[in-house]
Amino acid sequence: MQIRLTRTREFEASHRYWLDDLSPEENRRLFGRCVSPHGHGHNYRCAASVVGALAPASGMVVDVKALDAALGDVLAPLDHRFLNLDWAPLDGRQPTTEVLAGLLRGQLAARVADWPVRVESLRIYETDELWAEAQEDAMVTLTRVYGFSAAHRLHEPGLSDEENAALFGKCNRPHGHGHDYRLEVSVGGSVDPRTGMVVDLACLDEAVRARVLDRWDHRHLNLETEEFRALNPTSENVVRVAWRLLAPHVAPARLVRLVLWETPKSAFEYRGDE
Repeated sequence: MQIRLTRTREFEASHRYWLDDLSPEENRRLFGRCVSPHGHGHNYRCAASVVGALAPASGMVVDVKALDAALGDVLAPLDHRFLNLDWAPLDGRQPTTEVLAGLLRGQLAARVADWPVRVESLRIYETDELWAEAQEDAMVTLTRVYGFSAAHRLHEPGLSDEENAALFGKCNRPHGHGHDYRLEVSVGGSVDPRTGMVVDLACLDEAVRARVLDRWDHRHLNLETEEFRALNPTSENVVRVAWRLLAPHVAPARLVRLVLWETPKSAFEYRGDE
């Protein structure tokens, strides 16, 4: 029996992105406001997941207090530091969220190497809208969160009005209703050793804006979009169509997961036609 245990801790740090071989203009295009010479900071959140067999004597995979202490030991050198100058493991690399996740997962794995668990993944939240996850197979995923507001009506033309009302309830009312959708876009791949990125974040933002947000934000999906004129805009269909629109446009990374939050209580995840 394999059990996954996730433990979360926080640290506070500042950092700066900059490549000496690029001009100031090129650095700003690549890294945006993160090029400020004085750095900027975050309240980082780190979630480490370990997997192991259940120990019959204790009923635990591992003592959570021991895992918490190990994770604290790994994070302590970063806390209240300027990472570019104060954290030697970077060794000149950009302190991107992707780089931090990979380095910290490796350090934690070494720290618990003699334990009866393996470090499956380590996730670093830079903000609630941006995080990276390093997995044991060395793949790193970057997740960015976007929002759009739209109306829709759930209605299947092949059903009678009575059948639609019975199936979709309030969501079938003639003039529709709306949501503030939250879309989590996760892309994966290798971390560029020069930039520290899985994908140029500005390019990802532009792809999501052009392919999804500009099409659907402040629209009635049934009446004002080509994608849903003949397709019932359930959240299941919305997330599938978003995948089709985005997947070809996130290179050099690849799209690995979309999560569409229709409300804070309902999320719809799609990973392509696996």
